Amino acid sequence: MTRRWNVNEDCLKIEEMPFYWRLSNSGDAVPGISPRLPIKVVTDSRFDYLRYDVEDREWDVIDAAYKKNENIGFLNEGSGQLQTYGSSVNRFFLESVVRFSPRNIYEIGCGAGYSIKYLKDNGWSVVGVDPSEYSLRWSRELGFTLLNDFFREGLLGAPADFIYCNDVFEHVRNVDEFSAHVYESLAKGGVFCFATTNSTNSISIGDISMLEHQHVNMFTERSIYQILRSVGFSNIDVKSGAYGNTFHVVAQKGGALNSVESTSEVSCEGFFDRAKEKLSAFEVFYGITKNLHCYVPLRCMSYLASVGDFGNSPIYDSNIAWRSKYFDGYSQSILAPDDIAYDPEATFFIGSLTFHDEIRQTLIAKGFLDNAIYSINDLS
Repeated sequence: MTRRWNVNEDCLKIEEMPFYWRLSNSGDAVPGISPRLPIKVVTDSRFDYLRYDVEDREWDVIDAAYKKNENIGFLNEGSGQLQTYGSSVNRFFLESVVRFSPRNIYEIGCGAGYSIKYLKDNGWSVVGVDPSEYSLRWSRELGFTLLNDFFREGLLGAPADFIYCNDVFEHVRNVDEFSAHVYESLAKGGVFCFATTNSTNSISIGDISMLEHQHVNMFTERSIYQILRSVGFSNIDVKSGAYGNTFHVVAQKGGALNSVESTSEVSCEGFFDRAKEKLSAFEVFYGITKNLHCYVPLRCMSYLASVGDFGNSPIYDSNIAWRSKYFDGYSQSILAPDDIAYDPEATFFIGSLTFHDEIRQTLIAKGFLDNAIYSINDLS
């Protein structure tokens, strides 16, 4: 086994890992979009968050993926996410819109437009902003107004009362610049509302399962406050989402709400030392495990890539909409819980700490013992 990773005091590198930007029926590569990319993670010292240090050639690949007519957006009828994660974020957006009663509303990175549809079904009109062919197709199917372009300052024309986005803040290469453009696009008293990934726990323990090429930012609660405050937002409120590991954030350009300060003390300091320990532990575990099965492939890919496994281990996910689909860069298709047959020689690695207990119970019900089920926290 050849080591495919390197960690020092201020950087983590993996030589290559599958580039997740779609789920496909065959895993055949798309011309111009590499199925694997290297990944290099550093700390943003100004705002204390982790970020993917993207080279221009890598960003060109990511940029090309955003523009494709593919299943980049999770929230559509075939995603398996509408009634779980989608329901949680849509309720959050609706509650926020009702709270502030804006006259005009925009969603940045609207994807398939199902949050727009949800708000429309509840009496609110929303204009979408998204550069992809995927979003253009769905805007025609669902009948919503779309600005088919990347968001930038001046794109909206008149000042907006309410701008929201879901799974965008972690994708933006220059997040402070993006936040400043949102701020400038809002009217006085306007609201910025978004859901984004919560990497606090992973950062605190050195878990690299959060790594994705499109997720160029990995935040703690404190870092979100610092970024938004730096561009002028006040009355910032960051709460945990009701489903999965997410933040629900509301910030205002002026206004009369009371400010809520971050109480989190989690910092990126020491992350790379902790990550080195986790990677070393997984390397040993992988080397001595003869029949490894991995659950939640999106959260296992960084660990498998660190040991050069791009298709040796079966992968499973509870979302049955993913069954028989492929991640680019990984040669085995995704299996479902119904595909699991008890094997006394099998060992499972669960990549998600958030859903670990739920998945563990699924495996126990299949006959597997505790000593055949591991998470990264079980390795030392």
